Formats: sequence, structure tokens, C-alpha cells
Amino acid sequence: MKLCFVLPRIGKSIAGGAEGLCRELGLHLIAKGYQVTFFATCAEDNRTWENKLPEGRVIENDLVIERFPVDKRNTDIWVPLQIALHQARKLSLEEEILWLENSVNSKKLYQAIESRKNEFDYFIFAPYLFGTSICGPQIVPEKSLLLPCLHDESYAYTKVVAAAFNKAKACIFNASAERNLAESLYGKLEGGVVGMGFYEQEQATTPYLPNKKYLLYLGRKETGKNAQILLDYFVSGKESGALPADLFLAIVGPGDFKDLERPTYKDRTDIIDIGKVSEEEKKSLLKFALALVQPSQNESFSIVLMEAWLQETPVLVNAFCAVTKEHVVESNGGLYFANKDEFIAGVNLLYNDQKLQITLGRQGLEYVRKEYNWERVIEKFERVIAEISDK
Repeated sequence: MKLCFVLPRIGKSIAGGAEGLCRELGLHLIAKGYQVTFFATCAEDNRTWENKLPEGRVIENDLVIERFPVDKRNTDIWVPLQIALHQARKLSLEEEILWLENSVNSKKLYQAIESRKNEFDYFIFAPYLFGTSICGPQIVPEKSLLLPCLHDESYAYTKVVAAAFNKAKACIFNASAERNLAESLYGKLEGGVVGMGFYEQEQATTPYLPNKKYLLYLGRKETGKNAQILLDYFVSGKESGALPADLFLAIVGPGDFKDLERPTYKDRTDIIDIGKVSEEEKKSLLKFALALVQPSQNESFSIVLMEAWLQETPVLVNAFCAVTKEHVVESNGGLYFANKDEFIAGVNLLYNDQKLQITLGRQGLEYVRKEYNWERVIEKFERVIAEISDK
């Protein structure tokens, strides 16, 4: 079977949940005998979307990638509409179309889909937020699979996004809660839940932060990930004496505290801003953390939860994120919080009950072993493909 993944950007230098998911899925499908190609734009930066990477065909880590230039965008039109959507203001259909026209699009990429549609059995578009995923299914609806990475946010409620879901032949979801959200918005959808696979890991043995008790945040410093909420809850708990005096918060990932409008937090001695780390350093940070905290409300899977559980570390997640809460409930591998008091109570429970902390971490590991090993994930993918191919 020949598959073509279509993303706004992909490459060895590009990090991101949807990109990582599609890259790993593509590699494992190749190992199973599938022929896989990636179509993407020449963009590398997900803020500017400037054409930085060379146009044309390359092979990166066994992946065949064909890149096409991003069309010229009018940011004077797009930015105000993007801000309005981010603030949950409802746009008119005309405004939605303007927002879409000035999103990440590529006429050359769309022409390649049209001219080479007979070359592939299916085109898999991801993630849902961008022009490439919204416009792509309109070109080859009978061969379009949407891997949306859908969040419960204002963009999901637009008419242009609904049109993409309803035009695609089927959807590949990362979690049942994501599928439930999609069907509550767009009606019954063909497809199924697949997710991402993981391999068993050796447990880290050397602490990255020796002799420190700490919570760990692993992700970008941006409001879209609710990093500022975690920081506020932690600082408030420490200053009020509600959290243990010897507890630290370790922050790993790109960005700046200025992006969160909390520049003074960088100067606190109980907040450790680590920045970029290697995979081995990340495993060590996860292994010896009191818990991984995932405050984001907008997740369609959350790779970092699985990474924490692979190191037998429990998690604390946002109760208003249906996907991460579903993972926690089904695995019994952590706790969830809806406000500051629940966050503080959860942290103290784990801090004071080492047996509970160990038990939750081990239950999380068993959940990943059972539900998200690569053999099972590929089996689920092939089942979805077989079901939609029969219709």
C-alpha cells in the first residue's frame, strides 16, 4: 500500500507532537512493507512559516520527503483574525475564508496532490489547524484521511474546519476522547482510534538533579500549554507554605518566561529553568521527578505522559483536558486537578506517600505496555485502513 502524509512541516530538525507522531508512524509502516512519502512545505519555524528548507525531494532518516514552498501570506489580514479566534470570537464565514486563505498553504503542494493522486492509496493530512489539512481533503476526498490532533478550542468550531472533517473519507484519532469531541462537533465520522506506539526503556539510574525533590514540566513555555498556570499554582503554594519548602519545579523546553508574562519567576531559586536536554537527560529528569505535570488543556494524545510512565513516574494533568484525564483514569497512573487547591493537594499526596507515588508510576507503565506498544498501534492502524477500504 502507498501512503502520503501531508503536513505543514516535517524534518529531523523539527520538533512537535503531530510531526513526531507522523514521523514515527511512517517509519513503522515502512518497516511493515508500506511505501510512505511525506509532502510538506519548505517552512521550518511554526511562527513565521518562512520558506527556509530547500524545495524538492530528500531522504531523511529513511523517510522520503518532498517539500513545496509556502504561498505568500498577508499577515495583516491573518493576524487579527487569528487573535480573534484565539480569544474565542466567532468569525463570519467570509472572515473564516480569509483566515484560511492566509494560513499555511502551498499551491505547488496542492498541484502535486492533484497530479499524483493515482500514485497513492491514501493521503493522510495532519494536524487539523492549517490550510494544508483543511484544503487538502477537498482535492482528493475519496482518498483523504484526516489525522487531526483535535483540541476543544475555537478553531475546531469554524465552518471551514467542519468542511474538512466532513469531506475526508475517514479520520484517524489518537484517543477516544478526541473522537468523541470530533463527533460532537461534526457528526458521525468513519475511522477509528490508533494513537502512537512506544518501546520499553531502560530505567534511568543517575539523577540529573541529585538530592532535589522536584515536579517536572516538559514542554514549550507558552500560554497555549498553560505553563503559566502551573507556575502560578506552584509559586502560590510555596509562598503560602501549602507546598513543602524543599520542593522545586524543573522546567524543560524552549521559550522564555517573558512569553508567559512572568519574567520574575526566572529569578526564583525554587524554579529551575533547564532548557534543552538530550534524550538520556530527559529520561533521568522524568525518572527522579516526584511527578510530571501536564497543565495543558488542549491535547489530543500527550506524548510526555507516556514518556513519564515509561520511567515509572506518575503524572498530574489538567482535569479540563478530556484526553489526558482519560489516560489517567484508564491507567490509574496519576492524578488530575481542576484548580490550585486540587493541584496542591495532589502534589502533597504524592510527596507524603512514596508508596502511592511508586504504585501510580508502575500502573502507568503497564498501561503504556498494554495499549501503546508499536505492535498494537500498527494493528489498530491496519484495522482502520481495512474497515474504510471495505466501504
